[in-house]
Amino acid sequence: MSLPVHRRLLRALWRGVWGLGAAVLLFLGWRIAVLATTPAERQADVVQQVFSTEALPPFTPEHLALVRGLRVWWLPVESGAPGVDPRQPLRGADSSASSVQLAQQLLATDDAALAMRRLVEVARWVYPFVERARLAPGRYAVPAELQAQLPGVQQGQFQLRAEHLTLLRGAIWQELTGPSLDVVLAESTEAEPLWPMPFIDGKRPYGDRSYYTIDMAELLGSPFALDARGHAIIVPARDAALKRLHEETLTALQLLFLYGEMDGMAPLR
Repeated sequence: MSLPVHRRLLRALWRGVWGLGAAVLLFLGWRIAVLATTPAERQADVVQQVFSTEALPPFTPEHLALVRGLRVWWLPVESGAPGVDPRQPLRGADSSASSVQLAQQLLATDDAALAMRRLVEVARWVYPFVERARLAPGRYAVPAELQAQLPGVQQGQFQLRAEHLTLLRGAIWQELTGPSLDVVLAESTEAEPLWPMPFIDGKRPYGDRSYYTIDMAELLGSPFALDARGHAIIVPARDAALKRLHEETLTALQLLFLYGEMDGMAPLR
């Protein structure tokens, strides 16, 4: 075979190699683009799967690890009430990390799909945890990074009272199901995912009355006295004390997540 023919064959082979390489790069780029645009869809699928079953998933040490990292927030509706932050449900030192990445850190896993599923399952466990977790009244240390955000903290500690726990367990919790879950999923985006975390009703936190401290007093077993027409006689000093107690349920909820213990946890699967 002559030298010019050899050169033409080499050029053809190089063109083939470069063409194959370009095709491979194009395919990889397409796969990366697809993977980069699907987290919100995959999150929605996981949410639908977890919330479509009536039974709660077994509560394991993985769920407890995520509960320990939950971030509380104050729902800014009328009187307001505590819940779990739906945009940033987990606390973490890295403010740029996503919720899934923070869940991976808390679970010490590289499995993002597992971390996502466990975080969604924790959304279903928030209210049952509040109901069932054991935590005795007393003084508890509050993490330094949370002290300025939580009411009632003094010298880095908070006095948890039995009344705080009674209010949290007797409050009207809003758990996202049906149409409300659909709204969350519709508003969730890849850039700003929303997590279906429960919260206490900020409009009617403890009952149907428009003045929530009346419901609080009844829930705590010491209702306001009634006048001749059956209306509650609001004593200003006690009303102010009940309002402070209501505000402090934010801190009490954070401490319950940090220190509450659950009996009968399932083993890791």
